[in-house]
Amino acid sequence: MIRENPSKYWRFIAQPFRRQFTKKVLIIGSASNGKTTLAKDLARFYDAPVSLEYAREYQIKNNVRDDELTPKDYYYLLLGQYAQTSNLIDSNANRGLVIADTNSLVTKGYYDYYLKDSREQDDETDTFDNLFASILIKEKWDLILFVQPVGHYVNDGFRDMTMSDEKIRQDFSAYLEELRERYLANIPVFHLASDYIGNYQAAKDAIDKIYNAD
Repeated sequence: MIRENPSKYWRFIAQPFRRQFTKKVLIIGSASNGKTTLAKDLARFYDAPVSLEYAREYQIKNNVRDDELTPKDYYYLLLGQYAQTSNLIDSNANRGLVIADTNSLVTKGYYDYYLKDSREQDDETDTFDNLFASILIKEKWDLILFVQPVGHYVNDGFRDMTMSDEKIRQDFSAYLEELRERYLANIPVFHLASDYIGNYQAAKDAIDKIYNAD
């Protein structure tokens, strides 16, 4: 009964067991394609907590741009994003659905893109890859919404504007798809390539297939 519709009986599920009944939706994609707006709007519609991009908070706090992040910064981004999402899942705000703007897979994509030259430094590469693997295995996603790079690239003061080049955006998105197929191929995925309204409706349709709001 509870397993068939956990949100309906959410108040009867003891706090320590709510994590395993939570539906976790991950939104991924390249920068400046409407992911954050989509995550916020979906969270508002479903009255669900949303884990936004920890990297942006980190960059503002430390005054560092995308292309200035060091390997050590990426370690903090991996740990910070996971902790933030994990804490939301365990919080009282969770009523059976949690939406995340990004995860360790996307962080790895940016690490590989920006630090491809330094990846030859075996110690740093091994440290990052081991940390990535340990976090990824703990992330349990029920659905992936992959937003395609079809929108206008916006300069927010921290983004690397070389990413505004259409070919680079497409190539990076293709690399994220490669990583997804390599590490998360068993998770249902919906590719969103319409305008914002189309993506929003398609995302709701996808979520409704795995989550029954009470």
